[in-house]
Amino acid sequence: MTRWKASFIHLIISFFVVGTVAAYIIYFWYPLPLMHMAKADQLLLMIGGIDLIVGPLLTLLVYKQGKKTLRMDLTVIAVIQAVFLSMGLYTMFQSRPVFLVATSKRFDMIFVNEIDPTRLSQAKIEKFKTLSFTKPLLVGAKFPTNIEEKTNIIMSALSGAGDIQTMPEYYVEYQELVPDILANSAPLQLSAVISEQSLAVMQEAAQHYGYQPSDVRYMNLGSARGFAVMLIDAKTGQVVGPVNLDL
Repeated sequence: MTRWKASFIHLIISFFVVGTVAAYIIYFWYPLPLMHMAKADQLLLMIGGIDLIVGPLLTLLVYKQGKKTLRMDLTVIAVIQAVFLSMGLYTMFQSRPVFLVATSKRFDMIFVNEIDPTRLSQAKIEKFKTLSFTKPLLVGAKFPTNIEEKTNIIMSALSGAGDIQTMPEYYVEYQELVPDILANSAPLQLSAVISEQSLAVMQEAAQHYGYQPSDVRYMNLGSARGFAVMLIDAKTGQVVGPVNLDL
C-alpha cells in the first residue's frame, strides 16, 4: 500500500470519528441555529480541523511499506489524535448548555460554567438539581415575592455575579411561565425591531419547524456568548425552536 493510500484511509477513518462526535454535539448540545450564537462553531471547526489534518498528514509523512517501526509510528499518531480530540471534547463538555431558562420576557441559554454547584443543590425541584448530559433542560425562573430576595437578585446581577437565570433555587416548571410568555411575546410581523430581512428569516424558520408563520410568536434568546431568537407556539406557548438571528 502506498503512503497516499494509507493517508487517504486514515482521512476516511478520521472523518467517521470526527463526524460521529460532531453529530452528537450538534444534536444534543448545539443545534445548528445556536452554533454561532454559542460560539461553538469555532471550537468545533478547530477540533475537526486538527484531527482531520494532523493525523492523515503525519501518516503521509511516516508511512513506508515494510518499515520496522511503522506500527509504533501509527500508534503514536492515533494517540496524538485521540489526545487532541479528548481535549476539545472536554472543553466543550465543560462549557455545554445545561438549562434553557424562560422568564416572563425572554429566554436565556445557561452554560455549565455559569451554574454555582451550591446554588444547584438549592433547587426546589429535584430534577433541577442535576446538570444535563444531553439536551439543555427547559425551565422557568420566577422572581420571589420577598423584597429582600428580590434585592439580592438585582444586586447580584448588577455586580456581575449572575442574574436569576443562573439561580436554580428560583427555577420552576416551564408551564408556569406560559401565560406571561404568551402575553409578552410578539407576532412575526414588521416592526421597529424587525426588518423585512429579519422577518423573512423567522418566517422561513417557522416553516422549517412545520409551522405557519402566523401560528408562532417570538421572544429574544440571550446568553453570555451571543444572542438569537426563540420561536414559540402562539396557542400553547410551547417552544418551537431557535433562530440564528440577533435582533
